[in-house]
Amino acid sequence: MTEYDVTISSKGQFVLPKEVRDKFKLSAGSKIKIVVDGEQIILKPRTVADELQDLIRADLAKEGKLINEETVKAYQAKIAQALDSMVAEAEKEYNAKQYITLSQLKQENGDV
Repeated sequence: MTEYDVTISSKGQFVLPKEVRDKFKLSAGSKIKIVVDGEQIILKPRTVADELQDLIRADLAKEGKLINEETVKAYQAKIAQALDSMVAEAEKEYNAKQYITLSQLKQENGDV
């Protein structure tokens, strides 16, 4: 485990050391989440799953539904079913050779 000492500014800001930014591929505009676990502060890069959670919560709020673990999980289950259907359909089309290649698509569209 590596430790770094940083100083918090009067605005509550601090600089992540370059080694940390490089290791986690963080740059200007990258989002991180802060997790408070007892007496520990944990910084984690936000993932696609985190962004999906935000979208789910926003959709539930728009629909006027209660936002809790149960409703979020139910929404995630619907998304998983839809993705499973899409993958199954794509596999079926692939196995039946009902697709075109990228080079064919480029030819159809004049190498756009």
